[in-house]
Amino acid sequence: MRLVHPSAVISSSAIIEENVYVGEGTEIGDDTFIGYGAYIGPNVKIGKRNKIYPYAVIGTPPQHLEHKEGDLTYVKIGDGNIIREFATIHSGSKVGGGITQIGNNNYIMAYAHVAHDCKVGNNCILTSFSALAGHTEVGDRVVFGGFSGTHQFVRVGKLVMIGAGSFPTKDIPPFVLAAGVETRIVGLNIVGLKRAGVPSHEIENLKKALKIFISSTKIEEAVEEIRKMDQSSSYIQEFCSFISMKSKRGILKKFEKDALSIR
Repeated sequence: MRLVHPSAVISSSAIIEENVYVGEGTEIGDDTFIGYGAYIGPNVKIGKRNKIYPYAVIGTPPQHLEHKEGDLTYVKIGDGNIIREFATIHSGSKVGGGITQIGNNNYIMAYAHVAHDCKVGNNCILTSFSALAGHTEVGDRVVFGGFSGTHQFVRVGKLVMIGAGSFPTKDIPPFVLAAGVETRIVGLNIVGLKRAGVPSHEIENLKKALKIFISSTKIEEAVEEIRKMDQSSSYIQEFCSFISMKSKRGILKKFEKDALSIR
């Protein structure tokens, strides 16, 4: 039995198995598969070529004390995502902007959780049992290890690897490897950068930039010094833009001593 509200918009190319609930005002794009027992709540927009496995739950109300029944909030999911069994993605909250957003080609593994008002970029991996707290912002190509999580309002920069069991409470600069319950920077995410096709000279620039950042006492001084290295480098400019941006949680500066001797 399919429970599909008459106002839902579902492409004729979408594949929906039995015992699936699709809520009011929801849109599902071409070639999207929704497995047995999945729940897709109201006001969810899902793009093309997604694969949603059995018992995933998308678009239920936010776990937010100020949320009221009848608040109009949304989930927006792009194209080519894989959302595995029992993963949960909650709608936005009215006080937080009203929308939870997930980009393209992400892999959200079994039992992972994306809370209200989160913004997840493209090509990210949320390993099983990882959890993003409300208002978390995640850049492209970020990997969360198993049982990792974030504090509310944390930003995670592009091409970051967060180790299993880690729980960052501050913003994580782009391109780094961070790990630990009391999360620290342990180096540059060399493997991730190489897999993403970042040129070797840019990786060398980022090594120097990270050394300057974690050795500095003031972020403003670090940004000024790093920008002078290579003003034509988009990677250097992105690193500087992230660490100089206004932050609700502050920027992670704790690091393992070995991070200063990055190879």
